[in-house]
Amino acid sequence: MPIIARNERRPAIAHAANAAAMAALGAALVFTVSTLSSEARVVRTREASVRQAAGLATEADDQDYLRSNVPAKDLPARAALLRGVMRARAAAADPAGAAGMLDQARADIAVARASRPIWGEAEVARAYLELLAHGAESPQAIQALAQSYTAAPYLRDSAPWRIRFGVTVWPRLDAATRDHIVNETAWLAQASGRNYAYALGLVAGSPAEALVKSRIPA
Repeated sequence: MPIIARNERRPAIAHAANAAAMAALGAALVFTVSTLSSEARVVRTREASVRQAAGLATEADDQDYLRSNVPAKDLPARAALLRGVMRARAAAADPAGAAGMLDQARADIAVARASRPIWGEAEVARAYLELLAHGAESPQAIQALAQSYTAAPYLRDSAPWRIRFGVTVWPRLDAATRDHIVNETAWLAQASGRNYAYALGLVAGSPAEALVKSRIPA
């Protein structure tokens, strides 16, 4: 009768495989919890930003976001961007305390911009920041507006703001940025029937108006 030697390696291999699988599962769960936590933080920050824009900010919003001591690098990039925009808005509403708040907004927005090689909304936020810090016709604000179009030629949420800004400083814009503004306005006008009059109203009476109309099919 042949002697069959017991394979001692199989239990060890199985144990190692199970351990590796459990480690991978644990890592996946940690990642999932971390992702959900980060997303929840972004959602809360977005909700606070909406309240602020509507003039409905609460004392808790002021404490949790505008006066938060959490470093921007410790926030999800989108939360850092939203907080930066909130701080920039607060600076615009309170000229007396604008300098310090703008510095904080700049730090938040810088962290957000550094998180992605191209992020149109972050470039728009920087344009808003430069407008507040240096004035609408400043080289910094004009360059930032142009950069936002280079990063993202079409942005539904930010389109109205940067179109208005663009037509306000139209003589100072280069040809490429003007062309971007015309294209984005025409695109916005055609997005839905309800947008047509609104989009044309953004450029009404400006040199861009006729150009926009020429790019909208009859």
